[in-house]
Amino acid sequence: TLVNSLVGRPVTKSGVLRPTTRSPVLVHHPKDSDWFQHDRILPDLKRINNNPTNDVGALHLVAVDTVPNGVAILDAPDVDSVDAGNRALAAQLLAAGDLWLFVTSAARYADEVPWTFLRKAAERSAAVAIVLDRTTERAIQEVRGHLARMLTARGLKDCPLFAVPESKIDVNGLLPSDVVAQLRSWLVDLADDVDARNQIIQQTLDGAVRQVVYRTHAVADAAAAQHDTGENLAAEVSEVYDAATEGIGAA
Repeated sequence: TLVNSLVGRPVTKSGVLRPTTRSPVLVHHPKDSDWFQHDRILPDLKRINNNPTNDVGALHLVAVDTVPNGVAILDAPDVDSVDAGNRALAAQLLAAGDLWLFVTSAARYADEVPWTFLRKAAERSAAVAIVLDRTTERAIQEVRGHLARMLTARGLKDCPLFAVPESKIDVNGLLPSDVVAQLRSWLVDLADDVDARNQIIQQTLDGAVRQVVYRTHAVADAAAAQHDTGENLAAEVSEVYDAATEGIGAA
């Protein structure tokens, strides 16, 4: 519903049943179509350009001119989905994104599973923005303050934090334009600012590379330990073999 409301038209299925999003939907400006048709991005997912699908192995591409040129919105399955395939797909999509737009609600903002992903984002220095969705006007200030403190405690204090109050949807299933205006304006400004976009991309890329480098330390330590173990085993075998040879020679 939030994605549809940001775009201004129904482009991805919404509903009360979970999981709602099964096949990821990538919404982009028509001029950016060539960026996503090829397998350079998310090569494991086949492209579907027309009818929506529930195929978790497909990426549904939707070109609409209401999305700013230079920004694409990827609607991903829930990270805490009841479907294991959805959870794995969500993790893959998060790894491919330049910016995580993390949507939560007053009822679920403290759940452990999303925070596991947000901790990974902090470790990778991934660019993250948080949307506090479906929250009553009365609860927004209290929940927003607590959520901001949680973000600060987990190394995400600089994340933009947006609130989308609980609202009635129209006949097309869209939220009133004014409740998503701040978030949409932020995305439009981001699309207009090439330097800001490049900074986000570079920040997330640097963090991903840094995480790979950190992981190689553990691999290198394990390889060194394996090498030392091999040499010790070889020395022990040689010692036993030499002792046996000497005994046979003496006999």
